[in-house]
Amino acid sequence: MTFLVIDDARIVSAHRTLATARSAEAQGLGPSTKAGPMVDGEPAWWTRAHHSSGPGELGILRTTATELGFRFELRACQAPAGTCTHRPCTIYATWAVSRCYGLLHDLAAFVPLSWIWVGQRSEDPRGNDPQFLTEGRALVDQLSADMRQPLRAVDDPPADTRTLDDRARTAHALVVTFLARQFGPGPEARAVVVVRPVLHGQELHLRLNPSGPDGRPICGTASPDRTSDATGAEPGAHPCDRCFGHAPIVPPPVLTAAEHEAWTAYIHRTRQ
Repeated sequence: MTFLVIDDARIVSAHRTLATARSAEAQGLGPSTKAGPMVDGEPAWWTRAHHSSGPGELGILRTTATELGFRFELRACQAPAGTCTHRPCTIYATWAVSRCYGLLHDLAAFVPLSWIWVGQRSEDPRGNDPQFLTEGRALVDQLSADMRQPLRAVDDPPADTRTLDDRARTAHALVVTFLARQFGPGPEARAVVVVRPVLHGQELHLRLNPSGPDGRPICGTASPDRTSDATGAEPGAHPCDRCFGHAPIVPPPVLTAAEHEAWTAYIHRTRQ
């Protein structure tokens, strides 16, 4: 079992015990004291008070919370190499979604400017395929071995003359290729995801179509009873901060690649 420390949906550290997770969290994030539902006799997560007057945010999560619908997401920065100044990064691409935190974490070690995020929304069965998990673990083991400098006699030439930087670039390329093969569009046409604005009173929400069975908007709040389709430009309407990406989503959504691309494209259009 692993205890993950979360900051605005991003996993900042992983620990074997709850005590060490609480110790790491106390270094600026604030303690998480409100327990979530039980899994195997222990809370699946704990929440901390939000830094504003809003609701509490996810603070510590057990990896077994995947039983309750939590998914892990590998995201990588899309800014040109060496130019990212985002804290945290906001110009990212979703590369993988899986219930297996450990594998995504290990793959992220070979991808510059990548992070693991967590949320409770979409499932992508490709990230849980046994063949993907087996091949991914084998790739991590291979790349980890390649990055180690083996001991050798002083007079013996190195078996691998590549520099560590060269090896890191090769490892990065192999991980990108591996994830693209697993999560990229297949031979069949990729399902088209449409972002649909809906109006509830004076608040404008966004829904993904096709959406989940409960039809919730992107912010994850319960679907309002009285909603109507909207254009996104209704006079007097106030965009939902969480649906439109201006504030952290609690709990944050994990979107599939197609959903994330559709959502970010819609947000970029509305901000122009």
